Amino acid sequence: MIKNILFDMGGVITIQDQAEAHRRFQALGVDTAKYLGCYGHKGIFGELEDGQISADDFCRELAKLTGRETVSWSEAAHCWLGFKKDAPMERLDFLLELRKSYHVCLLSNNNPFIMTVARTPEFCIAGQPITHYFDSVFCSYELQASKPGREIYIKALAADGMKPDECVFLDDSIANIVAAEALGIHGLHVETNEDWRERLTSLLSEPWASSC
Repeated sequence: MIKNILFDMGGVITIQDQAEAHRRFQALGVDTAKYLGCYGHKGIFGELEDGQISADDFCRELAKLTGRETVSWSEAAHCWLGFKKDAPMERLDFLLELRKSYHVCLLSNNNPFIMTVARTPEFCIAGQPITHYFDSVFCSYELQASKPGREIYIKALAADGMKPDECVFLDDSIANIVAAEALGIHGLHVETNEDWRERLTSLLSEPWASSC
């Protein structure tokens, strides 16, 4: 029986715009092909998402990388927020409906620049922070572990006392879904920016998902 639903953020909850994020970082002087990937980042970008360096450390290292004297928090945030194009209200409202029957969590490879904004009313047009829509928010930089590594799933499950076979996880990365399923979590792979509501509803109506 499914009791918990876990969601990736970019490309699942929010509309992801890889091209805009690359454009903004490139304008700052970053060789994005070297550091930014569709489902994971390298160098200081990956270290930030893994919680190995702080946001302030990232700004200092980004300045070195781009040959600038300094890079401010707001400049770095502007670049990272290029990934987030929109947070469709139909999906957010659906999360609130799901919370009436399920424990709903965010499980995201993310960083403090995006999440600082996401945790404010600027997150969506309804003027609500992302925490309004989830029972728990698990981010890689806070757990110091990232998908598709096993540790981030294990830490999230343990934090809320969730059993793997009572969870379904939505992500637009096949690798992340495979990793979750290896732990016994039910995976639902969605295409980047897909409206997944109908598919999730169908899955939750399956006999194995809706009854003991």
